[in-house]
Amino acid sequence: MLLVPLVYLVIALAQVQAGAYAAQSTAIDAARQAARQPEGAAARAQALGELHFADHGLESARWTVELSCSGDCARAGSRVTAAVEARVPVPGVPQIWGGAHVPGITVRAEHTDVVSPEES
Repeated sequence: MLLVPLVYLVIALAQVQAGAYAAQSTAIDAARQAARQPEGAAARAQALGELHFADHGLESARWTVELSCSGDCARAGSRVTAAVEARVPVPGVPQIWGGAHVPGITVRAEHTDVVSPEES
């Protein structure tokens, strides 16, 4: 009798942990890519997010990636920050009210990288 709620809790926690890993991986890779190649960084960050969330089996998660710079994004020494916020759906809950109202848990990740000087 108590085993069913325990198994559900383990599955739900695994889903949230996968979301946290996907968000952190996206933030790290997006910041690194933006620090090395600032042009087109937003599009690459979206592509990286799609890749990481799909790799963790979270295609239904809603997530956003925001890039910000401490100054000129192309200047050596500037800091580039990628912030990821994801809403991970709770597994096993029916979508009675539609996709916009599915219960979920929000996870956030942030990573900052420094723009390195150009190699000569």
